[in-house]
Amino acid sequence: MLTSIRKIINYPAFNHFITLVILLQAAVLVLETIPVFNDYYLIFEFISSIVLVVYIVEAALKIASSYPHFSTYFKNGWNILDFSIIVLSLLPLSGGYTTIARLIRLLRVTRLTNRSKEMSVVIMTIMKSIPSMVNIFLLLALLFFMYGIAGYHLFSDIDPVHWGSLPKAVLTLFEILTLEGWIEVMSPATHVNPLYGIFFISFIVIGTFIVINIFVAVIVRKSEEAYKQLEMNIANPVTQKEILFEIKEIRKKIEDLESRLST
Repeated sequence: MLTSIRKIINYPAFNHFITLVILLQAAVLVLETIPVFNDYYLIFEFISSIVLVVYIVEAALKIASSYPHFSTYFKNGWNILDFSIIVLSLLPLSGGYTTIARLIRLLRVTRLTNRSKEMSVVIMTIMKSIPSMVNIFLLLALLFFMYGIAGYHLFSDIDPVHWGSLPKAVLTLFEILTLEGWIEVMSPATHVNPLYGIFFISFIVIGTFIVINIFVAVIVRKSEEAYKQLEMNIANPVTQKEILFEIKEIRKKIEDLESRLST
């Protein structure tokens, strides 16, 4: 029985079916936003209910396949996400909570992120990059703070639209960081004093060409690590606990056979 369940959840056709169900839910969410299909509301509700049932059955099969170590199911981040979506979908939301219910349905579509190797690598890369990106974001925050204060004191009288307050200055710096329209932002200041151009050029060099490139380098490195980890998981899909469980089962069968032969 346990072997059959594991074969089902690992069968490619089953995974393709789940993907089609997720796409069906996505299609329903799109159609619900088109006024022409407002009369089909009950049909969309029925389809969403069927999708939820499929999700529950899939989760039940996965939990059953992890017997007797059910905790292994919740050690997988994707399984935790799937289970959380199911629990949220089962909440009795109605009346004023209809919008929340629809947003929860939207979460079901996020399951597409783990349906392919490429998407899994992207998500793993983001998750692995978070610790390193925290330091980069702190560096950027310090850079924005220093240049924001300096920009406010230097240019608030010259160009109050962009530098009239600290929030405006920070927003302007973000615009400069994207290299979008930075020359237009710099022009009022350089017309007063050409040396003010040093402020803008230094910020672009430090913020865009150094910090952002470090950010990209971290993403690339973590992406390579994610690919290697995914390849290792594919090459070694069976966990140590599963192997030990199978060995115990074989031993039990051998002991039963020996006891029968001895009698």
